[in-house]
Amino acid sequence: MKEVKKGLIKNESEIKKMRNLGKVLASIFEELKKEVKPDVDSYDIEKLFLNLCEKNNVNPSCKGYVEGSLPPFPTGLCLSINNQSVHCFPKKGVILKDGDIVNIDTVIDSDGLYVDSAHCFPVGNVDEEVLKFVKATEKALYNAIKKVKNNTRIGAISNTLQKTMEREGFNVLRDFEGHGIGYSMHEYPEIPCYGEKHDGPKLKEGMTICIEALTCEGNPKVVSTGGWETKMADGRNFCIFEHTVLVQKNGFEIFT
Repeated sequence: MKEVKKGLIKNESEIKKMRNLGKVLASIFEELKKEVKPDVDSYDIEKLFLNLCEKNNVNPSCKGYVEGSLPPFPTGLCLSINNQSVHCFPKKGVILKDGDIVNIDTVIDSDGLYVDSAHCFPVGNVDEEVLKFVKATEKALYNAIKKVKNNTRIGAISNTLQKTMEREGFNVLRDFEGHGIGYSMHEYPEIPCYGEKHDGPKLKEGMTICIEALTCEGNPKVVSTGGWETKMADGRNFCIFEHTVLVQKNGFEIFT
């Protein structure tokens, strides 16, 4: 297995900038959370996000992002509801309903550096089994983050995500994953949500990574619904929690 490239190790100045940027993103999510409630137009959450980015003098990195032959991503937020999966986005006229779960995933950047985070929010009164699923996903993320330190193998993180969800009776996506982050939105290494604990390259002190708990209630197959957007093939719920994390000698620091 190849080891981590030295250029991906962040220096103290870069770490400080990313730490401050992470605090900004965390504060933005606190404001977005307040708007996730029944009868809210999903695009109003996007407008709030863009206003908060301008207020904090940061860039909404997803807006206009280009990958492959896909059109530029239309919004600053990835926002999915219930069985919608990755890379969906808020649209005018899509109204949040009591009992929905809403996943919000976004990236901001400043001075050439990026941070990334995601949260799943229940809307109003949500079914107990669905709440169990959301809580399991958040638990899986923090269990995985606890594995982070210098020389930990990526597989230890991936395996923890998978095993935590399976113990709770749920599943993880196979087609999408976490990643490194810093001067690019997506850096080496890839961090799958499943795998064997002794597999993969080793983390190194000073790396900044995005651990993503990408989960589903049932079958992990994801299908395209056109352009960027996807949904769970079996029609059951999707969930994501994500943090940008600094690898330290004997542990970790969550930036977001």
